Amino acid sequence: MLKLNIDAMGKQVINILWTGGWDSTYRVIDLSFKEVVIQPYYLRDNRLSEAMELSVIRNLTEKIRNRKTNKSELLEVIIVEIEDRKVNFEYSSSYNMLDEYWKNRSGGKSIGSQYEWLSIFSIDILNLELGIEKGCKVITTIKEFGDLELVENSEKGSYYQLNKEVSTLDLINIFGAYHFPLLDLSKQDMRNHAKKLGFLDLMNETWFCHSPRENKACGECNPCKQTIEAGLTYRFDKKALDAYKRVKYNIPVKKSYLSRMAKKIKSLYR
Repeated sequence: MLKLNIDAMGKQVINILWTGGWDSTYRVIDLSFKEVVIQPYYLRDNRLSEAMELSVIRNLTEKIRNRKTNKSELLEVIIVEIEDRKVNFEYSSSYNMLDEYWKNRSGGKSIGSQYEWLSIFSIDILNLELGIEKGCKVITTIKEFGDLELVENSEKGSYYQLNKEVSTLDLINIFGAYHFPLLDLSKQDMRNHAKKLGFLDLMNETWFCHSPRENKACGECNPCKQTIEAGLTYRFDKKALDAYKRVKYNIPVKKSYLSRMAKKIKSLYR
């Protein structure tokens, strides 16, 4: 499934992972100001949020195409099923090593299981863009086992890639195929830039929550926590923000009056 980076008309093709979330959507819209061909990929792995994410991607695709500022050719998203993923024991071993490092550093938290099968997928896709932002844990891991180098590109803009001369084989296996165009930007930077260029309305249609409740963000999953901690609290309702505070500060959930009374009545008949 190798994709070339030049189409039949000589335009540069940008292969990009698009989740419908804040970072990857920002990159897609930012690229739409350039005369490039954008080929998005979405990897389906049975998350509860997939229906919402794909709906956002399809809606935004049409809106981006119809913007007066659009100079790109935004292709239909290619959906890849996790069941179709290949097995690569070398890459799995490399992922386990990096994940073990991060767990030891972070008190048991994984670096992200998606990076194992994304790395295997990226073997077949030329110069695949991964939209991770400034300060991400992936960058901490990269700096521990190697380094990045800045590449200037007149058509798609600057991006970072792994410096393979100073990076370990494990790091190259997991992150060596990617271009990283957003490493100098925080979520607030993206918000400010989107507002300046007039596409903040589209950014506010993005979806990030992995465990939606009644089609609303939960406030408890990792993407929700990262979005709140990045200062984008306006994307959440009060219920989600309260849920975030409970998880963040380990505040017990208040039981209703009826549930407390039921517990008391039950104790009387023991």
